[in-house]
Amino acid sequence: MPILNSEIRSYNIIFTGKKERLIQSLQENNLTQYIFLNDLLMVLYVEANFNENIFNNINQIVWWERSYAMSSLINITNNLLQGVPVRQATDMAYMGNNLYNSLEGRGTVIAIIDSGIDYLNQDFLNEDGSSKILYLWDQESNYKSPPEGMLFGSEFTRDEINEAISNNNGDLSRDEIGTGTVTASIAVSQGKNNINYKGIAPKAELIVVKLRSYISLFKEGRINYQNTDFLVAISYIIKKFKEINRPIILNFTVGTTSGRDISQALLNTFEELYQSGFILVSGAGNQGNTDIHYSGNISNGESVDIDFQVGDDKNLNIIIDGYKVDKFKIALISPFGEISPTISYAPNFSLYAGKFNLENVTYSISYSYPWISTGSMQVSINLKNVYSGIWTLRITGQNVINGEFNAYLPNKNLISDNTRFIDSDSNSTITRYGLLREVITIGTYNTKSNIIWIGSSKGPAETLDIVAPGVDIISNYLDNTFNTATGTGVSSSVVCGVIALLIEFIINQTEFYGLSIYSEPIKTYLMLGATQKPIYTYPNTSYGYGILNYQNTLQRISENL
Repeated sequence: MPILNSEIRSYNIIFTGKKERLIQSLQENNLTQYIFLNDLLMVLYVEANFNENIFNNINQIVWWERSYAMSSLINITNNLLQGVPVRQATDMAYMGNNLYNSLEGRGTVIAIIDSGIDYLNQDFLNEDGSSKILYLWDQESNYKSPPEGMLFGSEFTRDEINEAISNNNGDLSRDEIGTGTVTASIAVSQGKNNINYKGIAPKAELIVVKLRSYISLFKEGRINYQNTDFLVAISYIIKKFKEINRPIILNFTVGTTSGRDISQALLNTFEELYQSGFILVSGAGNQGNTDIHYSGNISNGESVDIDFQVGDDKNLNIIIDGYKVDKFKIALISPFGEISPTISYAPNFSLYAGKFNLENVTYSISYSYPWISTGSMQVSINLKNVYSGIWTLRITGQNVINGEFNAYLPNKNLISDNTRFIDSDSNSTITRYGLLREVITIGTYNTKSNIIWIGSSKGPAETLDIVAPGVDIISNYLDNTFNTATGTGVSSSVVCGVIALLIEFIINQTEFYGLSIYSEPIKTYLMLGATQKPIYTYPNTSYGYGILNYQNTLQRISENL
């Protein structure tokens, strides 16, 4: 069952020094629920009323941030009559019995961090009846003990899953939402239930993490995930990568708030993500036709007022990103005209709190400069018990050279339909993990109309790599049914399946395959093989370097080996 966001709070923490000394300091401050993810990064879980000033007492903590919400990049569309099988959408169904279809992803593993999987579905069983799932960690389960080093959930091995399958026991873990089953089906389905709905890489295997789900963070009833749990899931998959010694393709089908520029991220603390055999793929985001982004440019001393409407949300978060060395002053004006203090740069991290009395809305504003992920300014505004109406964000140039800034609301599927910037900009809406250079970032192409899907998030051009089919794709769903799904998480699942085929080909063709199965060489091959429409200049903000072309990509690899 989803957890109420009001019941728990968590933090990402960068630390220095010996873990033993940090553990002592944490325990001295009665902080006991933590997980070390690597030698630089840990996550901490506390009660909702935790006093953040405690962090000032712990010298080993050099930087911290509250966990932020993530949401699914897959929309279930219930449109089977007009759905498209994934192998048809990628033209693989028409290639005949040749090299292109002889590749099936053998020896590769696709890792999924989503809503779980229907492990009893026969499309996730090998020909001998054993499960395709090597490991399953259900972060919500109390069925058995957590994985080593973790605080919550239950871990199941392939042997345990096989035993459950033999007894037709579906109690180990359940996918109640369906998006995890969808992404697994698109990538690796055996097509036993319906050969027409076979996945891209049916011989690839799986590692699955079912993320803890939370409810009612912003709008009542909306499901969200937290990036602390997501990072913990990544650390778990890295441990399995070291154990199994096989190529892993990690698929990001949940996404953070959008952004314009990320040069570093917490992902960069995981050295293993950038080793040979570990490939990162992310959906670009589903914010291409939403109104969650505002962009502006002001000069030194100039002010601009940005209006945004709030619907029937409980809480709200607004992020303002500066560019390069610029600093801005920030103030917030309520619907009844109350004005917060003007927040400006101060050395180190600054946190301000207050209340709009007429609306009974409490707020906290954090000002980071330079923010760890960009080296630029970031301001995060959290409104609790937010009041419906028109709010105004006042931004003033404090020390400006470039003048560019971007403001973001949470992903649209987490907030009220009426919560929006009045004068929005659909560009620069890629999910923040998709902005990293080492991640292969995928937009969505509509094969039914042969145009970009309107919801596919837009770049800057250099941050979007390619687009792939992702509109009304037919896949396995809950309770042994089929359904259709749309979104960049669908497209990233398609590309993960294709990459499994490419890796199998590379390993078969050369003994020096380790040099080619990094994220960036695979990304380059996908770009070189992409189909480009002559009416566009590439790369561009909507298509990146073009449309996925499996056959052409395989040819480009063959020419280079």
